[in-house]
Amino acid sequence: MARVKMASFYIGFMAIVWGYFDETMRTICIPVTIFAVMLLLVSHMMDHMKVTEAPERVDDSEERQKYR
Repeated sequence: MARVKMASFYIGFMAIVWGYFDETMRTICIPVTIFAVMLLLVSHMMDHMKVTEAPERVDDSEERQKYR
C-alpha cells in the first residue's frame, strides 16, 4: 500500500506541474492528476483499514462483580 500511495502522489504531482507549465498537455494532465489523487486517497484509506485480530476474551466476571 505504501508503494501505491507514493507512486500515486508523485504521478499526480508531476502531472499537475507538467500541466501547469505546458498548456498543450493540460487536457491529458488534468484527468491523470484527478485519477492519481483519487488513487492516493483510496490507498490511504485502505492502509488504515488493515485487519488485526481481536484480543482474546478473558473471563473477568469476578473482577467486574466488585464494581457492581
